[in-house]
Amino acid sequence: MNAARVVIKRPWTHYLISLGYVLPPAVNILLVVIIGNTPLRNVINRMFLGYGPLASIWLLTAPLVGIALYLVHKASWYLFLAHSALILVDYVVKWITDPVFYWRSIQGFHQALILTGNIALIAVIGYIIHKDFRAPYFQVIPRGWRVNRRVPIRHRVYLNGNPTSVTDLSTTGCFVADPELTLQVGERVVVGFQAETIQVQCSGEVMRKTPDGYGIRFVSLGRRMRQDVRRMLRARFPFRYPVDLSGAWATGGERRPVTVKDISDGGCYLHSEQPEVTPRAEGTVEISVGHRTHRADARVAWVNTSELYGKPRGFGVTFTRKQARLRKAAVAHHKGGAQA
Repeated sequence: MNAARVVIKRPWTHYLISLGYVLPPAVNILLVVIIGNTPLRNVINRMFLGYGPLASIWLLTAPLVGIALYLVHKASWYLFLAHSALILVDYVVKWITDPVFYWRSIQGFHQALILTGNIALIAVIGYIIHKDFRAPYFQVIPRGWRVNRRVPIRHRVYLNGNPTSVTDLSTTGCFVADPELTLQVGERVVVGFQAETIQVQCSGEVMRKTPDGYGIRFVSLGRRMRQDVRRMLRARFPFRYPVDLSGAWATGGERRPVTVKDISDGGCYLHSEQPEVTPRAEGTVEISVGHRTHRADARVAWVNTSELYGKPRGFGVTFTRKQARLRKAAVAHHKGGAQA
């Protein structure tokens, strides 16, 4: 795969949050130094005496947190949480060490208001950062650090009414493997696809552009459609067991030899050097398990002509009915042969 230069797109809220962390503390200290003609060391000393060590550390390190939030890294989220926790810890420590002083200085309702305000502010900022930083296809974030698992799938979709294909899909986005398209980061598109009885259409946003295609984030995928996509992925990709069994694919009066490379209750993958089949074509899978040949009606789910996902050339099929017994027999025979 070619090295990709990912175009980063940040929402305006990220700029505001980053600036809010960087500018106020730095500008406040500089104004005191310049206008008050006070040495920087004296300003920091008075800050520690007046605010206390934890609050002072929070103020002094706020610009660093703002820069980290702008750079957008996995560590940014945890750094923000640790930094925000300092405010609450400082509040609790001050109340424990000198409760009389703080009760007299700020009484009753105002104390609850300050505490509630701090928690609410942290919650709001945390929600925005959590939602945007961890959104699929938003940034150069490690693939394992995502809320929704991406499932590798070669599936036909329609982008703005034009047919194309995706190479992975989740309930929040997909990757369109069509570098010939002329899309721009931030552009809105209409995504539509169908699988079995499920039909999905929603608006999406181009979040990243690479030499291999485009990362699309679903924008208006409703709750019911999201559940449909989740069910589709769960039904299409049950756990598959690796096997290596001889078999055949019979359809339309023709029978071609294949090798079964993996199997689940819902389907299997058939290795064929010439996978000249069409998606949704119906036929019968014949699998030789020991001295017995098992047969199961199936339908072609996808065709692999370029060794995608580390699989040899061939095609995947979906059983028309669950085949738990066939799967157990095939796996047991394969394990027995491997141990022998």
